[in-house]
Amino acid sequence: MKGVYIGNNKMLIAPVWGGKMIVPSQDLSISPNLVLSGIIEPPLTKFFIDNVKPESTIIDVGANVGYFSVLLGYILGPTGKIYAYEANPDLFSYLIDNLSINYLHDRTDLFNVAVYSRSKEISFFACNRYMGNSSIHEHDHSYKKNYSDQFKEFKVQAVDLDTHLSNRIGHKVVDFLKIDIEGGEYHAFLGMQGMIKQNKIKTVVFELNKGMLQNDWKPFIELLNQFRNNYNKEFFTLNNGGEKVPISIEGLESLQGHPHVVMV
Repeated sequence: MKGVYIGNNKMLIAPVWGGKMIVPSQDLSISPNLVLSGIIEPPLTKFFIDNVKPESTIIDVGANVGYFSVLLGYILGPTGKIYAYEANPDLFSYLIDNLSINYLHDRTDLFNVAVYSRSKEISFFACNRYMGNSSIHEHDHSYKKNYSDQFKEFKVQAVDLDTHLSNRIGHKVVDFLKIDIEGGEYHAFLGMQGMIKQNKIKTVVFELNKGMLQNDWKPFIELLNQFRNNYNKEFFTLNNGGEKVPISIEGLESLQGHPHVVMV
């Protein structure tokens, strides 16, 4: 066991890579694995540990409670920088606390907004039981069939990365951009096309989930094709050891998604 209950519906976690975290005890998405094993998404965890260097600039879109932001904060050191985005205000409060108890605020900027194709107010659908499955898309019948969950809809402010980061990073290049926003990836990519076109992002790691993308699945595949054809982007998946495995867009489409897709 890597977790202990500390009251007020909170668990204290000892991640396998060090540091400490507080997570909501009622969450059924990431909290069970963190309590039992101290790790989530082992391939992506290993990929970051093996590839991220100190002093890097990283964007964490869909930071959740801060698992990857905390991990990356330790790797980066005080001269690195993380820009972390989390739309869910309940999870955002955990993100703040987890960076605080690890003394990592000197290298992190946090934003309680959704990342989208443009700056506007949008609807957000928060999951009560599987908190990590919250999305800008209303959960469909297939999701509700597989997950016994409750939902809360409210408005959140959304931003596009091209605009929101332009003055914050200046001429710096983003070394890694991680996106896991449960079907919001298509709109997030639309909002950072300028940075991609200008080669200001070296590596993007994202989740490709047909079920959560819903009607955005085909447009997203078409957009990835444009990135390949117009900007010579290459795509990979991560194996269990966190190593990149080449894959075509057609291969991704036939898989109908993958939890860890890398674009370079």
